[in-house]
Amino acid sequence: MSQSVAVRNKTNSMKKISEMVVAVAGDLLETPESLEEMQAHLDLVKHAWNMSLYSAQKRKEKLKKFIDSQRPHAPDIEQLKGLEWQYRRIMKQKDDLFPSIRKRIAIAEAIETGNDEYIIRAYSIDEPELR
Repeated sequence: MSQSVAVRNKTNSMKKISEMVVAVAGDLLETPESLEEMQAHLDLVKHAWNMSLYSAQKRKEKLKKFIDSQRPHAPDIEQLKGLEWQYRRIMKQKDDLFPSIRKRIAIAEAIETGNDEYIIRAYSIDEPELR
């Protein structure tokens, strides 16, 4: 899969939020087999990024509430644990790579440009301090 977002390096010198999204996603955006699956993975990254903007305590509460809400939809407990692990990994990546970025991702979209080729676009807004 190729993406128009070129991740130059993993520092705060990145200017585009879409580059940051790709950086924190890790290999999650490398595995989708369709546009719908790519968008679902991107939605997960967006949600985890936005959750990472909260304080540690609030983040923990929000993640627990979200994982509990997914329980009826998960095929088994291992899938649910995998989802929680993925959220924690993305939030840690966001904290490690971009600790000073306080922008909420309002829109993240995958645009298919060819067979297994996507452009990732993301739009953010400055977020007042979340607690």
